Amino acid sequence: MKVCIVYDSKYGNGKKCVEYLQDIIAAKNHDVEIFSVHETKPSSLPKADYYIFSSPTHIGSPTGKMKRFLKKLSIEQANYTLMTTCMDFKTKALQKMEKILQNKGMIKASEGIKIKVNGMKGSLEEGYKQKLEEFADIFIK
Repeated sequence: MKVCIVYDSKYGNGKKCVEYLQDIIAAKNHDVEIFSVHETKPSSLPKADYYIFSSPTHIGSPTGKMKRFLKKLSIEQANYTLMTTCMDFKTKALQKMEKILQNKGMIKASEGIKIKVNGMKGSLEEGYKQKLEEFADIFIK
């Protein structure tokens, strides 16, 4: 299976999460590539069996950069799941990204995941690695 991870990260927490997720997926003998929304264009993404989009939360939403990236995405009928780093689990960031992707005809393959950040520039919640391992197990099957 080929997995493509696209992320935005303001203080490095999201990048840390997707890099760990990449290691988990690669250890299970799947091809995985990571792309930052700051270094790639929606039209440049490779064809994949599964896409993961990750964004930090900014005022309860994904970042503007991630929203613009998703809106310009031209991939259709592809499986995806979502991830966000956030200070408050009440955030609607996942739902907002989901709405954009579903309007494009993409297929939600699993529930998204929220990883808590302790303070705006703080550390990731305790046990975040285990959460990511469980998350990967859901869509790698």
